[in-house]
Amino acid sequence: MASGVESRVVAVKDRAEGSCKPLIRPRAMQPLKRQDLDHSEKQQMPPERWSRPMNFKSLRAFQLIVERGSLSAAAGDLCLSQPAVSRLIAQLESELGLVLFNRTGRGLTMSKEGKLFYDTTKDILAGVDEIPRIAKEIQHGGRHLQLLAGSHIARAVVSPALAMLQREGSKLRCRLDVISDVGLDELSGGRHFDLAIAPITSPVVPPHLEAHRLFSVRVEAVVPRSHRLASRNAISVSDLADEDLIIPRQEESYGQQISRFANRGASAKTFVETQSSLIACQMACDGVGIALFDRLSARGLHLGSAQFIPLEPDFWMTFAFLHPRGEALRTGAVAFVDAVRQVIADFIVADPLNAAAVRLE
Repeated sequence: MASGVESRVVAVKDRAEGSCKPLIRPRAMQPLKRQDLDHSEKQQMPPERWSRPMNFKSLRAFQLIVERGSLSAAAGDLCLSQPAVSRLIAQLESELGLVLFNRTGRGLTMSKEGKLFYDTTKDILAGVDEIPRIAKEIQHGGRHLQLLAGSHIARAVVSPALAMLQREGSKLRCRLDVISDVGLDELSGGRHFDLAIAPITSPVVPPHLEAHRLFSVRVEAVVPRSHRLASRNAISVSDLADEDLIIPRQEESYGQQISRFANRGASAKTFVETQSSLIACQMACDGVGIALFDRLSARGLHLGSAQFIPLEPDFWMTFAFLHPRGEALRTGAVAFVDAVRQVIADFIVADPLNAAAVRLE
């Protein structure tokens, strides 16, 4: 043909005329080679060439190669041959106009472009893993309310709120994801949720989320009753300078704020760093050292061998409930938030010490 592009003729019956007309259907374009695709050529390509959806299997292959460390491992996960996975990567590189991997005799190594692409999209790719679960929930009569909370908030607030709804005959169906700590960073990626309860660690909330202040807690020192500071009415930052502190891991948002306070004006001595704030509190009860925790999160813990002592100056942490921006809260989510507020209100009125250390926003 004049265009030089191979074509094939498919006979299609024209029902209106009762005759056959030839339909020219070009074969799919061969993937462009990287060396044939410079910046000027990309600019000249039609917009639809760059705006069409990416092939999901190609994206999944890229993700698995990076995370599993080899093409063969990715091929095994995908139940494909290695050449088939190589073709998927070549197709993705052609669609993106990027070189994602460097090819060497020893295999694939991620290029600078590939690393930047992965770092930018890894949360989006991770969120795709939620699709099978969502589809399964729809098959079984509708989607559950997806809740997300840190371990100490899930135990002290979420669990009693759900129990309250259950006693009231609520038909709420939910799925609760509990991780060691929930901060704004964890909510900025591809993790799917309808409602999360998290500490507000920054005045800037990710643009895709809406945050509504829920409650604030005063962080206090959890001191063994046999400790020399146990008789104090308050403990200052300078008092902590030479003490053995039990601090939540600083990678966690709760731990970051506590560590920042403990190191304010003095170099605090960290005796134990733990992933869990609850474990830090328990260790203080066992006499390991001094932990910094709040009364609400310690709800239900046995604290007979330790006591809470206020800090000077006061150190408050604010928690909010967050949901995707632009999405109205589902009826079940509204009922859940109301139950959380009631749980906190009941906790406040149960003891004057609680009232001084917890407040609804």
